[in-house]
Amino acid sequence: MQSYFSEYPAPSNVWLGVSVENRHYGMPRIDDLKIVDCTVRFISAEPLLEDLGEIELAGIHWMIVGGKSGPNARSMKTAWVENIYRQCQYSNTAFFFKLITL
Repeated sequence: MQSYFSEYPAPSNVWLGVSVENRHYGMPRIDDLKIVDCTVRFISAEPLLEDLGEIELAGIHWMIVGGKSGPNARSMKTAWVENIYRQCQYSNTAFFFKLITL
């Protein structure tokens, strides 16, 4: 896939990321992100709507994870977050969890 940023790198002060809420729609965005020449690449897995399974984190610097909030928000399972956390630890990807308290 050719993109503007694969030919012209992003400025060094720019971080680029994608939202990955589920496997079907979100996971393909990771491959798109990896072709971008930039200083920092991040994934925002929020709202996390399901277990993402195995994630190829090579070239990803940050993983941000959070659930959905507000009235009638869908719940997020602890096991989904723990799965991502373990993979981040293994791949040395920074992990940030947004905890929402009521």
